[in-house]
Amino acid sequence: YVVRREAAAALRRAGETPPREAAPVETGRSLDDYRTILEWAEKPHWAEIQTEGGRVVVELFSQEAPLTCWNFAQLAGSGYFDRGVWHRVVPDFVLQDGCPRGDGYGGPDWQIRCEINREHYTTGALGMALSGKDTGGSQYFFTHSDQPHLDGRYTVFGHIQSGQEVADRIVQGSPIFSIHVTSERP
Repeated sequence: YVVRREAAAALRRAGETPPREAAPVETGRSLDDYRTILEWAEKPHWAEIQTEGGRVVVELFSQEAPLTCWNFAQLAGSGYFDRGVWHRVVPDFVLQDGCPRGDGYGGPDWQIRCEINREHYTTGALGMALSGKDTGGSQYFFTHSDQPHLDGRYTVFGHIQSGQEVADRIVQGSPIFSIHVTSERP
């Protein structure tokens, strides 16, 4: 919304008429919801992912992507990811999870807005998978290597702190036992 609003203002300053007015996107969240999320995001958070091959510890970027991190933490806390499988693994690119169907086409009954930030898709970056703008939900991915072409296109919301070697050994169909999010470093 902020970018659309600024673009419309720039067009007006240039003597042009914007094609449409920049209106906020309805999110279904109240101001109190956003206050709760921002309060939660003031603390650092980590995710501990237990896989068949070992543990992966991820620092969540709760300041850079508060809604995405909070959404991920809420899903993890509800057991949403437990007993899932890595449904997509592309060597030297990404490994992806978060589809309750196990085929890459499932997700929750809501979507969250993109939170594009200045973080980069280096090796071990945690990103929100999308099927288009503002369509994030539960599917997330880790990068096996630097992927600069993803920068500015997908929300980066964390980075592997330990266990990259575990992530690099994961094959498609491997199980995820659990994901636990905490405000204390594991």
